[in-house]
Amino acid sequence: MTVIWFVIWLIANTMGTREPLLFDPVNIWAGTLILAIGLDLAGAHATGRGRRGR
Repeated sequence: MTVIWFVIWLIANTMGTREPLLFDPVNIWAGTLILAIGLDLAGAHATGRGRRGR
């Protein structure tokens, strides 16, 4: 999910207007990056890939 986000952001940043990643305050690109990272981590946790002991 994060790699897909990066590809979309890279295309939008090179073809459109330059949009920096701002975290204070959070803009739409930074917000969707946080969401993509959260979904990646939640998916790893839900499927058990994040466990080390098993």
